[in-house]
Amino acid sequence: MKLEQPQSPPAAAAVKQLLSRPAGERVREFKYRFAQSLVFGLPVLALHWFGLALGGPEAPRWTGLFQALLAGWIMYVAAAGLISEGALLLLRGRLTADLLVAGVAATVYMVGIAVWALLLWSGGPSRISMPFHYSVLILIVWCGVRWAWLARAT
Repeated sequence: MKLEQPQSPPAAAAVKQLLSRPAGERVREFKYRFAQSLVFGLPVLALHWFGLALGGPEAPRWTGLFQALLAGWIMYVAAAGLISEGALLLLRGRLTADLLVAGVAATVYMVGIAVWALLLWSGGPSRISMPFHYSVLILIVWCGVRWAWLARAT
């Protein structure tokens, strides 16, 4: 009677494959994250700097809505992948800068959602700036730097 080696479950094999993908694929991922962050982040920055001049007393509500939507897409495209991969690596005992940076960006985004919700709830004009532009800038810079660094390293 021969004892069989225990096989790793399919989920463990998929995680191992995800974490050991080639450097060229990582370069492509960060290039995509940077491009999406830049394309959807520039309007967020423009709304932050010029949005209040576009309308009257309702301008903060509408600029907040559009910033939340555009920055939300960036959170989905850039931060979600960095957070999920970072969480998998953290479970293996390895803390990454990607997880920390994406976590900070996501936290700043959630603060922006809370500020915008308070603005809607209070109904009055707000002097508080919504910090969506900070989360966008963090991810644009981080993804651009990581893309350049990985491209140079391969």
